[in-house]
Amino acid sequence: MVGNINYTVIYVLAIVIILILESTVEGFSPSLSTLRNVQHNRIPHLRSTNGDADAKLPAKEKRQQTTSHESVQARAGRLGGGSDELTTTLEHFGDTAARKRVLILCTGGTLTMSNDPSQGGSLAPVQGALTKYLQNMREFTDDPEMPEIVSHEYTPLIDSSDMGPGDWALIAEDIAENYYYFDGFVVLMGTDTMAYAASALSFMFQNLGKPVVFTGSQIPLREPYNDARKNLIMAVIFASSDTVSEVTIFFHDRLIRACRATKVNTSKLLAFDSPNIEPLAEIGINIEERDHLYLPPPRGAFRVRTEMDTRLITLRLVPGFDDTCIIHMIKAARETHLKGLILQLYGTGNMPSLKDDLVHALSDATAAGVCVVVTTQCHTGSVLLGHYATGQALIKAGTVSAGDMTLEAATAKLAYLLGRGDLKIDEVRDLMGVDLRGELTPKDQISPPPLASSYQKAIFQKNRSRTY
Repeated sequence: MVGNINYTVIYVLAIVIILILESTVEGFSPSLSTLRNVQHNRIPHLRSTNGDADAKLPAKEKRQQTTSHESVQARAGRLGGGSDELTTTLEHFGDTAARKRVLILCTGGTLTMSNDPSQGGSLAPVQGALTKYLQNMREFTDDPEMPEIVSHEYTPLIDSSDMGPGDWALIAEDIAENYYYFDGFVVLMGTDTMAYAASALSFMFQNLGKPVVFTGSQIPLREPYNDARKNLIMAVIFASSDTVSEVTIFFHDRLIRACRATKVNTSKLLAFDSPNIEPLAEIGINIEERDHLYLPPPRGAFRVRTEMDTRLITLRLVPGFDDTCIIHMIKAARETHLKGLILQLYGTGNMPSLKDDLVHALSDATAAGVCVVVTTQCHTGSVLLGHYATGQALIKAGTVSAGDMTLEAATAKLAYLLGRGDLKIDEVRDLMGVDLRGELTPKDQISPPPLASSYQKAIFQKNRSRTY
């Protein structure tokens, strides 16, 4: 009995001594003690995923895991080194209880590029360039008001044109695996497909409670005059925000909801726009935030679903098109297990009323389980099926409206819903019209075109004979 008591006393004293020693370690933060026994997953290489025979992205691959029992400083240092690990841009974490922590994931893009003699002088991503630049940016190393950052460059760095759903899924999984280590995340990539990637992640994340900010540049960071430096700094600032809990894009002077963004310019610094909703924030001398536009904090637990079904095509109609070719294409696609068809039509969702064969082909496609979504070719505004007589046939054919979603958001949302695997096709069609991540304006809040009211129609009829 006495021996048992002595062993118990010794065990308790040992625990007390260990806790006292830990509390004296430089930079130890009691608020981060819960992180010390959490499994930390190293971030692997970025790679493309081609998918299986059904073109559905595979489930999350198992990753090598290591259990970390070191302090925060030691954990950050251990992440540095090889290209398959996170590399810290600071020598160590400082007072982590007082400063936010932001993880920067770099996939490539113009921001990291330089002229490559082997490519005839064309711009190409430079491995390791970002880490070198960050180490020399005093905004991150000397300013105590700025968050502490950790950067990771995927290997190899790639152009955004080469990225697809498999790469988006990997980025989402890497954020999820490091979700409780950082206060926010920045994703650096090329601008060409940024709106698609950012929209996809906005749907992959459920109950996101932290900011994820995409950014890049039109001019490489190495150039004396560039937009990369400001974009990077502001992205980190917004990634440490307490009020942003969604996926966004920061570019030039504005913060935009990711699933509302579209690229609108190839040569100007203001490369992205949010056609149907104001920017969440704009910067000038001060930062003007529109707090009423931010998504509310999540109510449930954070989770990620990265499966996306890529068996869909997008079709943009032009006047005088040969509908026979389109009909044959739709029929051939059905035979190859097409799941989604996105139509870019005129105005509020109109197509030639005399194309009966095409309407029948669309009706057959919906009957066969294809989700046909109608978007508009207009930069702003919304699809209003049935507002004009030419759109009534599309309703009867079983198509669904994309509302005021961008093409990027509609594509990502449809691939996400089809890829979930737990939804019937009718449920997918219904959810395409439901606002899930702030990607569309509810139908009851969309104003119809000016000639919708009977009063305006009467005025039009009265004045139509006048000459202006």
